[in-house]
Amino acid sequence: MNETFYRIVTRMIDPIGPLLGRVWVRGDSLERRERLGGQAWEGGGAAIWLHAASAGEVEATEPLIREIASRRPDNPVVLTVMTRAGRRRAGKIAHAASFFAPVDLPTPVRRSVATFRPRLFLLVETELWPNLIDEVHRSGCPVVLANGRVSRRAEGRMRWARPLYARTLRRFSLIGVQREIDRQRFLRFGASEEALFLHGNTKLDTQAPAPPALPLHRSGEERWVVFGSVRSGEEDAVRSAVRAVLDEDPRNRVAVAPRHPERAAAFLRESSIPWSRWSEDRSPRSRAVLVDTVGDLLSFYALADVAFVGGSISRHGGHNPLEPARFAVPVLMGPHRENCQELADLLEEAGALEVVPAGERLTGRILALLGDPDERKKRGEAGRQAIAAHRGAAKRFVDRLEKEGLLPGEGV
Repeated sequence: MNETFYRIVTRMIDPIGPLLGRVWVRGDSLERRERLGGQAWEGGGAAIWLHAASAGEVEATEPLIREIASRRPDNPVVLTVMTRAGRRRAGKIAHAASFFAPVDLPTPVRRSVATFRPRLFLLVETELWPNLIDEVHRSGCPVVLANGRVSRRAEGRMRWARPLYARTLRRFSLIGVQREIDRQRFLRFGASEEALFLHGNTKLDTQAPAPPALPLHRSGEERWVVFGSVRSGEEDAVRSAVRAVLDEDPRNRVAVAPRHPERAAAFLRESSIPWSRWSEDRSPRSRAVLVDTVGDLLSFYALADVAFVGGSISRHGGHNPLEPARFAVPVLMGPHRENCQELADLLEEAGALEVVPAGERLTGRILALLGDPDERKKRGEAGRQAIAAHRGAAKRFVDRLEKEGLLPGEGV
């Protein structure tokens, strides 16, 4: 796809944007209005505008927002997101007003830029929306990228649309990347070598959130295995591991959290194990708990002796292994970790994360760790120390913004 074709298509769609908004977003007039560029912001403009996609990317913005606020406490900050989960997460971040981002059509992006009047536009990871970036750039605002990464899957998509991405990347004044391989990939797709620099991953700067207090307490004899963010395509391997863990020792308990809670019913239908659904029973007597709620997984990771992080046996790119590692829990993942490659590599190199090459190997590795408390402790502590040693990515990025004169001064 080239730039001209993309512009023509989005301009053709633009006049029917309000109609499409009613189709795309049903039952939430606020979301629909914001996605069409009608953010009701009372900050008066001249904002530092950060943009992320979903909850994981929003998490990466928090250290950046905290670092910016410490240096520019009077400069308004806004954070826009693409997903509803991201919007919920963004609403909990201090020092920033949060909104849904405009869809990448000319009229919505013009309206949003006119509302926020940004003085700096900071995107996270691979949120490269051509119309939005063009409109911000046209307004005279510098465009920068933090936590930049190009996964193997994204590389294929970008190769197909190389001319469009090349033009978009030339709009960036600064591109901070997570790994050297990301720097090389951005170069191949047209980014300026002078704009690129390696600063790491700001997710390592996030503080481990205090897990919500649960009406569930482990006894000294219990051993918990938590399967988090389980995706379709790996449910059979998880069910098999659950049966083996429960059969192996009466002290063992398990918690399984599907990535999408609506998958819980299907998971139950295909399992002969007696489960307690967390949404219905907060004092479960069953040794198997199905976590079919949003927001409680961290609390189960805090209980865990061993954690499996899903989306990694199936080809979904893997989910965030930092969540259990911050609680000094040894982590298992499958081979598909493209969405969190730097974090997974860091933990693997430290000895805190082990890659299970196939689903049928998952059971054996869990049972081995359950039988070796010293190894569990060693791996868990290695993860905690690795995270502490690699913090500072947000400071490095904001330092570079200041050095390049890209961080706005106070006020308007």
